Parts: sequence; C-alpha cells; structure tokens
Amino acid sequence: MLNNKEKLIELIELIEFGDEIKEIINLWDPMGLMDFCPEDEYETEVKGIRNLVVNNRNIDKKTLAQEIKNIFEYYFSNEYKSKQEIEEDIASKIIEKSKEYKLNFILPNYYDTKKIIFKNQKEVDIYINLCIKINKIINLWDPLKIMDISFSNEYSYETNRIIEELSKNISSQDLAKKINKIFKNTYNELYEIEKNEEIKIARKILKAYNIEERRGI
Repeated sequence: MLNNKEKLIELIELIEFGDEIKEIINLWDPMGLMDFCPEDEYETEVKGIRNLVVNNRNIDKKTLAQEIKNIFEYYFSNEYKSKQEIEEDIASKIIEKSKEYKLNFILPNYYDTKKIIFKNQKEVDIYINLCIKINKIINLWDPLKIMDISFSNEYSYETNRIIEELSKNISSQDLAKKINKIFKNTYNELYEIEKNEEIKIARKILKAYNIEERRGI
C-alpha cells in the first residue's frame, strides 16, 4: 500500500500531466478561442483526454486521435472541424508526454454522465445554477487538497454523480454515504477525510438543492 508521500507524488504527477495536455491543446486551439477566452477554456476536453490516456496506457496514435475527435465533437458538436492528420499529431505529442509519468490511476470517463431531458429553459437555468453551487461547495471543501494546482473542474465527475442522487429525495445521512462512495470509487486510497466532513457537505448540498427546487415551483 502506498504511503501518504507516495500518494501525493502520484496525484501531483496526474495534475502535471493534465497541465502538459492543456498546453498542447491550447497551442492547437481547434475552436479558435484562445485569442479571447481564458486559458482554461478547454479544461473539460483536456480532462477527458487525460483520463482516457491514464486509463489506457498502451493507447496508439490512431485510436487516441479518434477519441480526441469524439471528445471535441461531444462538446462542440458540428462546430468542431479538424483533419485526421492534425488529430494524430496532437495524439502523438500527448502519448510522448505520457511516457514521462507513472500515472497509476483508474479515472472517470469524460462522457460518463446521464443525459438529462429538460422541459423548458427555466429547468435548464435551475440545473445550471445548481451545478455551479454544488461545484463551488465541493471545490471549497477540496477533499484531496488539489484546487491550488488542479483544474477548476477536477471534481466535475463527482459533482454530476451527486446531482444524480439529489432527485431521489435523499436524506443528509444517505447523501453523506453516497459522497463517500463516489469519491472512494474515483480516488480510492487517495481519498482520506476527517470524521463528519461528508455529513457537513451533504447538508450544504441539500440546502442549495432545496433553494433551487423552490425556484422551480
């Protein structure tokens, strides 16, 4: 079993690898956004590529190039247009960078989120507000203590899993257990927190959820 120092080193490596990918993607700038958008504009896509490579260390250039295409089409739809040779060049650069890291993780997939059907724009707005509020709660909690060096959406997968639980009329105690399971499934032994932290977070999340629910009435 890894000690705390070894676990911290692995986590820092994961974050550094993500930063390397972000630099490659930003220089590529497939959507032409870097002249007027913040440097974290492609964070979601970068995180998806990072997780994919970490989970598939022997991935080849052509496979990764196709996955890069899939990821950008997933988020940008028909607005994304690029050539296979460019995607393969980007894939090659990322694979070369990955060889510098150990990256012993199993990470969430970028599209592992249930598709939500909204009835109207009001429901969309309420959902977006809820995501923002819960993401802020999780980031301020920062159970892995990585927000100073990691992506602002590092916990987006866990946030989405938590939101899915909220529709089940869940109690704070049960939500706290779900939060534990969600983070354990993602980070395994890297996830270590103090007693009662999860129940406090669960109560904050339920409070934010109830506020947004009342807005929808």
